[in-house]
Amino acid sequence: MQLIWVLVGVVVTAGAAIAQQICPIPPLPVGPLNPGAPGAGSLKGIPVPLPQALDTIIKNRQMATVLGKAFFWDQQAGSDGNACASCHFHAGADNRTRNQLNPGFRAVPEDTTFKPTKTGGGGPNYLLKAADYPFHVLSNPLDRDSAILFNSTDITSSQGTFGGNFIEFLGQGHEECTLDTPSIFSVNGKLTRKVEPRNAPTTINAIFQLRSFWDGRANNHFNGVNPFGRRDPNARILVRQADGSIMPEVLDLENAALASQAVGPPLSTLESSCANRTFNHIARKLLSQIPKPLFGQKVELDDSVLGPYADNGTGGTGLKAGVTYASLIQAAFHDKYWLAPGYASPAGYTMMEQNFAMFWGLAIMMYESTLVSDQSKFDGFVGTVTTTNIGTNFVVDTQTPPDMSALTQQQVIGMSIFMGKGRCVACHKGPDFTGAGFNLQFTRTANQESVIERMFMGNQQLAIYDNGFYNIGVTPTNRDLGVGADDPFGHPLSFARLLKQSLAGAIIPDSFVVNPCMLEANPCVPIGSPLARDAVDGAFKTPGLRNVELTGPYMHDGSMSTLEQVVEFYNRGGNRRGPVASDTTGFDHSPEWGNNPSNLDVDIQPLGLTAQEQASLVAFMKSLTDERVRCEKAPFDHPSLSNTNGHSNL
Repeated sequence: MQLIWVLVGVVVTAGAAIAQQICPIPPLPVGPLNPGAPGAGSLKGIPVPLPQALDTIIKNRQMATVLGKAFFWDQQAGSDGNACASCHFHAGADNRTRNQLNPGFRAVPEDTTFKPTKTGGGGPNYLLKAADYPFHVLSNPLDRDSAILFNSTDITSSQGTFGGNFIEFLGQGHEECTLDTPSIFSVNGKLTRKVEPRNAPTTINAIFQLRSFWDGRANNHFNGVNPFGRRDPNARILVRQADGSIMPEVLDLENAALASQAVGPPLSTLESSCANRTFNHIARKLLSQIPKPLFGQKVELDDSVLGPYADNGTGGTGLKAGVTYASLIQAAFHDKYWLAPGYASPAGYTMMEQNFAMFWGLAIMMYESTLVSDQSKFDGFVGTVTTTNIGTNFVVDTQTPPDMSALTQQQVIGMSIFMGKGRCVACHKGPDFTGAGFNLQFTRTANQESVIERMFMGNQQLAIYDNGFYNIGVTPTNRDLGVGADDPFGHPLSFARLLKQSLAGAIIPDSFVVNPCMLEANPCVPIGSPLARDAVDGAFKTPGLRNVELTGPYMHDGSMSTLEQVVEFYNRGGNRRGPVASDTTGFDHSPEWGNNPSNLDVDIQPLGLTAQEQASLVAFMKSLTDERVRCEKAPFDHPSLSNTNGHSNL
């Protein structure tokens, strides 16, 4: 079969290259109408970043959003009742308390031993208590070098699937899987649901992030198959040609990290799937093996997206008769991706079933692009600029004046601390309050930043790193490498490491531009050596802070349960022991890529905040809550969800 390459978005040569510009680009001045400035501006009116080539695949964006919301909330998608929403149902995150511990599968080497909690419990099906947090307790909370009273390296995360191996469909959306025994996720010989190795981040405002997942492995370029974009050389979709033939093509859809993210969990044997289940299986199940979309889940008639398609019969659940996943795909996507009369793969799958991962990823991305929380008290305080397109090439900006009464005096003081003494804005910047989002692009323009940055570390040595990803010393680096790990194809997840490999002459999968004159440290000095020090091991994507009071537990390991604990952590300079210049956090790599003695971000050092200042900082962060999120009002309304919170029969 002939292979046709179609690069959608940005065309690059095989073996992507990295360019280093030599001329600086003048930044925009910081001001009220420049929401890209660190710490400034409302999220309201900021355009949602979607792929420029999106409409070459999707023919009806609204119908794609309908499809995506149904996919996201449908518990029939998982092997044993887990939907995407099962781990992202509470302000886009997960606040369940029973059976939520993982011993540390991401540690190097892998850790499979549960540790006791602070109150003496722990392990599978344990009911977490407020007194179990934080997981790192010091005799003096202000001194990171004081005696350690308690420490656990377990992870608070989300319960997923029971596991086992997929065998067959049993009808009515049920699957038969083997029992996955023995398993560390069991109590008295009875299996519990497995738990993921990282805390589930919120899906709200995730559309603004350049890469997704804590380690950034969900690529900005969507290949229609899995999270890894161009890194997978074999990823293909099927496209019907003008002559009616069906050909495999490469999909390279830029600025679609949420689509890349969405296709990961459905096949994860910790999250949603029995082993050996494929997207073809999921397609066959949802297209022909279930009674109807969202069967058994109540969809309200006033649902902001699904309401017109809800079953309004007495006691009805799911979507109404005639609304199937096949009909929604047909309404949302161009025909050439699903219409192929008589086509069947060697395994007997239709074209729609073969391309199901692409439909799944893009539809969920479209739904999640509506989950923007831009109506917080902070947004009212700073005022907004809304761009309205009222005709071709005719745009009107309407400004909402700042409401100086929107924040309390304590919150205003907290905002000042956030921008200054607390150093929070160094990482949590821009209207989405994350350095991994709005300001970050592959090519830096006037108010955008490069994916690679250079800074002085705590020991005053220079290092390059992935912008928006930081090691803040929550746990020792060998507990989880974060963006310092590799993808399944052997490539570093880190752009900084890819740059070093490129400088050594290697062909790398991702392409981006580095402008040395825009680097924070030693501007206009090119990054010239493949042995340049990097600071990526143990670094994680900076989460956004909007609605943060609702999204606990906190950190990539879920080791803190309150914002007060988080602020206390930062105030003492994190959990890494030793002076600022000490080397106790780094995880050394092989010498050919240079020695990496310490990866701790330089801003993680004692802050000297008083108790009153800490309280003001927490109060400010609570001003970032959008009440529509708290109250689950549109666009944050949703179908009913029968979620599992541990097991009662063990």
